[in-house]
Amino acid sequence: MQVQVLGRLTAADDAGKPLPVEDLPRRARQVLGVLAARYDRVQSKDALADAVWGEDLPGNHVAALEHYVSVIRRTLHPGRPTSESFIVTRSGGYLFTTSRASLDLAELRALARLADSHAPRSPERLRLRQRVLDLAVDLPFGEEEYADWADAPRAEVRGAVLAALLELAEAARDTDPERALRLAREAIELDAYVEQPYRIAMRAAAVLGRADDALRWYDRCRRVLDEELGIQPSPETSQLRREILAARQAPATAAPADPVAPTDAGRRTALGSAVQAAPAPPVGTRARTPVGVPDGPSPRFLGRDQEIDLILAAQPVPVVHVVGPIGAGKTELVAELARRAPGRVGVGRGPGSAGALRLAWLRSALGQLGAPEAVLVAVDEAMADRRALSLEELGQVATVLDRRVPVVLAVDDAEDLDADSVTELAWLGQRCPMLCVTLTYRYPSQLTGRPVAALGAAVVLRLAPLAEEELEPAAEADLVERTGGIPALVAAVHRPPSVAASVAMHIARVRTRWMPEAGWEILRLCATLGSLRVGELAALTGLPLAEVLARVDQLVHAHLVAEGPGGHVRHRSGLIRDAVAEQVSTAHGMHLRERLAAIGA
Repeated sequence: MQVQVLGRLTAADDAGKPLPVEDLPRRARQVLGVLAARYDRVQSKDALADAVWGEDLPGNHVAALEHYVSVIRRTLHPGRPTSESFIVTRSGGYLFTTSRASLDLAELRALARLADSHAPRSPERLRLRQRVLDLAVDLPFGEEEYADWADAPRAEVRGAVLAALLELAEAARDTDPERALRLAREAIELDAYVEQPYRIAMRAAAVLGRADDALRWYDRCRRVLDEELGIQPSPETSQLRREILAARQAPATAAPADPVAPTDAGRRTALGSAVQAAPAPPVGTRARTPVGVPDGPSPRFLGRDQEIDLILAAQPVPVVHVVGPIGAGKTELVAELARRAPGRVGVGRGPGSAGALRLAWLRSALGQLGAPEAVLVAVDEAMADRRALSLEELGQVATVLDRRVPVVLAVDDAEDLDADSVTELAWLGQRCPMLCVTLTYRYPSQLTGRPVAALGAAVVLRLAPLAEEELEPAAEADLVERTGGIPALVAAVHRPPSVAASVAMHIARVRTRWMPEAGWEILRLCATLGSLRVGELAALTGLPLAEVLARVDQLVHAHLVAEGPGGHVRHRSGLIRDAVAEQVSTAHGMHLRERLAAIGA
């Protein structure tokens, strides 16, 4: 049996079939949550009742607890005797034992401890840190946001994720600065008061030749520490700022460039491939520019011509939404807009769920659009005061955007824009007729109940995998088969096999995260056994045919599987297929093949 508490509470039986946790009463789910948070430790009935009810204890809390534990056992272990339950009665209390049910929280703790036992920067340590990130899709016990009993495991998971982000970012800083920058950004969103990720972001931006961005990271660090803690950055961080300033002011000198992939090999990726003109680094890479040296010619960009033409049209579309799952290339698409129309496209990144520096996206975009210093100062002041822009300040921003030629204001990861930002964007759209507001995010459902939904969309561009004709410049016959046209895989295909496999596995995990467990099981079966008919999948999973068809529909929509003749289902990408197959043992693979043969017989 498998129990997952990282994010939403779910459970599955040994075959991976989802168990009806949602059918449990809320108090029963809380009891299960407390036991999972304190797994492998006996909890007295009084301690359990105190965690679940606090000061509002029912008249007979012992009887109530016994009832809820009984409900949990009947719902998740139907037909089994109490002696076989993963909730063990012991010493007048209860115990969640991981010897009878796997628990993702316990797995994460074991991975973090195992990583700590290896030498710093060693490949095995970094591999384990990446597994921590892959597993920790969210903080635990998402349904119990305010529960005191969930604080300790949340802090533990947050610490493990932060350690993994920092170590992986440091390791990637010089060899893959784009990935280092993304990981550092995630670490800052997780804990804005730790200086190390700011320094990593500064160094990575400098390696990429973006000294101004590096200095903005320092300014962000200084503001956060000053406003929230009343302190200044450490001497180490301040010295790094001085070094970047000196390098920016020094005369540019030529230096050989080494290939570095522009996309994240983890949770966030660029679109398609930026392919360096000959003599070329591998597909999906661009040359790294040393600190102080201006960028060279823009790398070639594969595909998305129709989308780019629509956004940069002479008669702008007022609001364009660009959506697609992780790895679809939303970030690189807006970056390509800026490369093709410099001075007319400003790109900023949304504030994230933490909401820190909510106007940083506007500040970044206006800087790329050549805004006067007075306008940037006005935005900085509003950002420092954590307030909306005044009407006068909005008018100043409009002077930058209101032109006779089309202007694009793009917000990457826009789903967390607050109500003030949405109001400001709507006002600017009405005031500036040649403005195109472009927002990127993963799925339309992300906007449900969020302020940005009020902005509406004139056009929604859904980024599908790159087609074979779009990949022709890469001149590789099997590129479509290996990558499935998924841009992040196109960019990673020539990286070391372990890196490409990590990218593939992460894309598969994240794109199936919102699906029932059967979605992952179908991926695993097709990876192990090859192309399968839906009837065979139903027999192998033990699920009703209707549910299998629903999961296949979801996997097709996520661009992870493709349908063949005769109702067959197969992996769309060879890289993802191979990465998933590596997780299946030889013995398990033989067992599955024997079951498939028996079905055919």
